[in-house]
This record gives sequence, C-alpha cells and structure tokens, in this order.
Amino acid sequence: MSARKYPWNALTAIGGTMLEVRDGYAKAQLPLSAEVMQPVSVYHAGAIVTLADEAASAAIWGGGFEPASDIKDAQALEGKKFPYSVQLSVNLLTNDPVGPITAEAKVLKRGRLTVVDTEVRTSDGTLMTTMRSTHMMVDASKVGPHLRGPK
Repeated sequence: MSARKYPWNALTAIGGTMLEVRDGYAKAQLPLSAEVMQPVSVYHAGAIVTLADEAASAAIWGGGFEPASDIKDAQALEGKKFPYSVQLSVNLLTNDPVGPITAEAKVLKRGRLTVVDTEVRTSDGTLMTTMRSTHMMVDASKVGPHLRGPK
C-alpha cells in the first residue's frame, strides 16, 4: 500500500493521508493532532466525518483522479462526474485518544446517486464510526470555484 497525493484539499489540510484508492474502494488515515482534537484530547466529530467523506469520494472516483493542479481547470474536468455529497448518515460509536484512525470506504451502488458505506476504526482496530453516504454524480466542469470569475 503506498500513500498517494489526492486532489481534494480537506483531508490533507487536516493532516490525513489517502493510503489506497481503487475502483469502489478507498482507505485513508488521520493522525491525532491539535488541529483535529477536542479540548478533551480525542478526535473532533467534524474531523472524523471529513476523513470518512474523503474516503467515500475517493472510492467512487477510483484510481483515475487528476493531479491537484488540474482540479481547478474546467477543461481538465470536462465530462468527468464529481461525487457531490448530498446525504450523510453518521454513527459515532466511540472515540480514540491515541490515533491514528483509519477509514475504509466501499461503494455499494453506482448511478446518478451513488451510495457508499464507510467504517472508521481506532488505532487498535475498534469500530469507531459508521457512515452511509449518498453522492450525486454531477458534471465536474459545471460546478465549483473554477467557474467563478474574478471579484
């Protein structure tokens, strides 16, 4: 398993790494740090959900993603579908004061609406979070900040 540069900024911005990406499956990891920690020294729920959501999106896109520099270029995205998250159902079962935590996402159903199941596990392998997410597949060249003109 080799770490790969991933085109979405949210996971890397909080210190996470995409470990494995293939069609219908992704695995990502997030160490415990001050940026993702509650005042009581466990993971913030938002960081856990960010990890799970990024893994789900990666599982949908599979290994065929563009480099980060191309993501803002509408022409590079022409004809590609982006997995826009429209519904997340998250169960936070426990937390982890040590880290890292690991998310594994598996695509259940593909289509205009794509469904993914993601499990997040603690550093000792305990099931920490389950998330079922629905993603609307939208034309990536027609949505996002690359369409905004100068201010």
